[in-house]
Amino acid sequence: MTSYLAHMGRVLSFDEAIYREIITRNKLSLWYTALNVFILGLIYGGSSAVFARSILEAHGIFDPLETHVKISLILMGISITFLVHGALALFAWVFCRGIGGSTLFMPIYLAIGIAAIAFWPMAPALSAVLSKAGGQGAFFFFLLALGYGLIVVFHGLKSASGLALPRMLIVSVILLIYIVSFMYLWVG
Repeated sequence: MTSYLAHMGRVLSFDEAIYREIITRNKLSLWYTALNVFILGLIYGGSSAVFARSILEAHGIFDPLETHVKISLILMGISITFLVHGALALFAWVFCRGIGGSTLFMPIYLAIGIAAIAFWPMAPALSAVLSKAGGQGAFFFFLLALGYGLIVVFHGLKSASGLALPRMLIVSVILLIYIVSFMYLWVG
């Protein structure tokens, strides 16, 4: 546990060398990835279960949420988080590889999973924003937490892909444009 906390402290302080140290250890990166993404999903799903009440009340439903509905929201949060993690890793791998980065998928997948810890504070803010329960403060905190998380992921991807700073900046811009465009088309 002590090494996990020390490693995550280095991840959160933008230390790019930690990714290679973790990824080259025997299965340590798989455990860190699974744990970080699982806890992110747990936080997001739990927050969604908490803020679901405000959505229901806005529609005139004042009955309490049943336990099985809360459990379903938490499980959906976990599954959505793993799905988004895999999709982000795939897109990042394609763009990093396309501009001359590493051809290996797993280091990129693992680096993003390890960096998922940076999004833990963002998850409740996202739930609050989506439920319209948090107001301007939640939206501002969401943007700050999202920006911080993206910087941590940037350093993880840079380390895993082996790209130099200018190329990594190009990949990041392309990746953001692609994700924003996809979300615009999907959410509409």
